[in-house]
Amino acid sequence: MNKKRDKSNVGAAVIGLGRGRAHIEALIRAEGAELLAVCDKNKETAERFAAKYEVDAYTDLGEMLKRDDIDLVHVCTPSGLHTEMLLQIAEAGKHAITEKPLDITLERIDRAIEAFATRQLQLGCIFQIRLMPAVLEMKQAIDAGRLGKPMLANAQVKWFRTQEYYDQNGGWRGTWAWDGGGSLMNQAVHTIDLLQWMMGPVQSVVGHTQVSAHRIETEDLGVALVKFRNGALATIVGTTAAYPGFGTSLEIFGTDGGIAMKDNLITEWKIRGDDMAAEEADMRRKFGDDKAAPPADTTYVQIQDMIDAVRNNRAPLITGREGRDAVEIVLAIYESARAGKEIELPLKS
Repeated sequence: MNKKRDKSNVGAAVIGLGRGRAHIEALIRAEGAELLAVCDKNKETAERFAAKYEVDAYTDLGEMLKRDDIDLVHVCTPSGLHTEMLLQIAEAGKHAITEKPLDITLERIDRAIEAFATRQLQLGCIFQIRLMPAVLEMKQAIDAGRLGKPMLANAQVKWFRTQEYYDQNGGWRGTWAWDGGGSLMNQAVHTIDLLQWMMGPVQSVVGHTQVSAHRIETEDLGVALVKFRNGALATIVGTTAAYPGFGTSLEIFGTDGGIAMKDNLITEWKIRGDDMAAEEADMRRKFGDDKAAPPADTTYVQIQDMIDAVRNNRAPLITGREGRDAVEIVLAIYESARAGKEIELPLKS
């Protein structure tokens, strides 16, 4: 067994070695942590990763959790399995960070949050796009009131995914049981999270969904009109059928100006004032040129923060509770699409 070398370090393990690869690479670079084990239902995959990173391989989460040197578990399995695993992790007295979405129903999410809270364990949810430099600059301007009264927002994720993408790895993507939805729940959830993070709590949604270009249970195209409690309105578009892919955009407008991003880079920054043009040029120079400001490895940044949170017994930057909000919005859109009517939030768990 590969034991922890430094007792002051956080002993980490990763379950789910698809998206989990990015977590492993971040852990290898991180300070104050040691990767001790990997877990995957596919024995060959687990053993291959274990050999590559010189750690222990498991196919059973329960067996891995018996180790007293593992402090933090990274959950990177299909979304519909998250809470089942999180409850085991909490019961074993370990901290956890899970890939988005936290799970696919509010009832499961609330059970996971409660399980960690009652044991005073830390639970984080990966929403690493929040930590992109341009996103943080945009958020700071909005929170400072520089755009005036919030008025309008547009969030669009116009991606393309092949049928092979949905068929591979057991075909869990685009299923209600494991993915919890389609293009809204899996792909657009990051941008929906940014939308509500910047604009505030949602009052109601009207949504429409359909399957346009794939053989899947769930949607590959979803659109919604969103009303916020502050009176602002927004549109959401999330699709994996926009060949060949047109990226991600987020626009926020207030009574004193607006800011627009494309693929997490600033494209427009127009805020009322005598130096509006000069400020926009400066913002685009700092946060709008991918050569001048290459995208940060924000998965690494968030994982390093989670390690620090465990070591210092504090909440992580993005908690499990914060991972709930975007899922609630997506579920409300699905309910609206099924019922053919406006749906008020909060939803019943």
